[in-house]
Formats: sequence, C-alpha cells, structure tokens
Amino acid sequence: MLAAAAAVALATSGAATQSANAAPDSSADSPSRKLSGKKIEVHVGTKSFVVDLYDNPTADDLLQRLPLTLKSTNYPGYDEKIIRLEQPLSMQGAPPGDDPRIPEVGYYHPGQWIALYYGHIGYWQGKVPLGRIHASVSDIGAIPEDAPVRIVGLSTVRQQ
Repeated sequence: MLAAAAAVALATSGAATQSANAAPDSSADSPSRKLSGKKIEVHVGTKSFVVDLYDNPTADDLLQRLPLTLKSTNYPGYDEKIIRLEQPLSMQGAPPGDDPRIPEVGYYHPGQWIALYYGHIGYWQGKVPLGRIHASVSDIGAIPEDAPVRIVGLSTVRQQ
C-alpha cells in the first residue's frame, strides 16, 4: 500500500515520465521504426549528417517544416543533444513513449524538442522515434553548446 502511494505521488509530481521498462513498440523492428525512404540532413558547423526518416506522422510533420535553423543544447545528465522547436510536431498515431536507439533522432513532445541520441537514456513517455542518423556517437557528443543547427530536406540540399 505504501509503495502504491509513493508511485502515485511520483507520477503526479511529473517525475514518472521515465520508466525502466520499455514499451513493446520501442523494439528496433517496430512499426514506428519502419523507414519511409525520405531523408533529411542536419548541418552543424562543417559537419553534415544524413537522417533516414521513419514512416510516421511526426517525422512527416518535421519534413514539412524544413528548412529550419535552430540551436543545439546539451540535455544535462543525459547523452542527447536537443534542438528546441517553436511549434510542437504532430503526435498523431505516435506511440505512448520510446526507448531510443543509439545513434538516433527522436522527438520529445512534452519538451517540444528534437533529440540527437548518442547514449542510452532509457524509455520515456512522450518520445517518438524520427529517424536513423548516420553519425558516430562521438560526432553527436562533440556538437557544441548553442551551436547553430540547420535541418533541411535532402532534396533541398541537392537543389542548392
């Protein structure tokens, strides 16, 4: 009974967004990780990383908003770089949460940011996988604080 009361208190405080148990949908071969054939490119300084987008409405919504120029920041205590968006992405058909793969790009709805994962962070409610990034863990980890990040559709890059 005491454990149940503690769990309720934790959940209502907002601290229960992370869970040690991954949702069934977070497996690597889940429907949320089916590749769409669409690609974007993330530019940071002189480096560029191609991202193979997954076939989901959240990734499609991001693609429709490109190009974007934003700033990257470190998420303290976790191995992820975050890129805050001005407007939230669609959560239509999104899983309740995700345990991101490494390296991978995802979206965190409660914080309204794109995340570049370079270390295990576990399952979080509100996370949606966006795509597989072609970058090393060290490349992502080396992205400086407040670095300008430009995200474009790959066809946009080829037309320039």
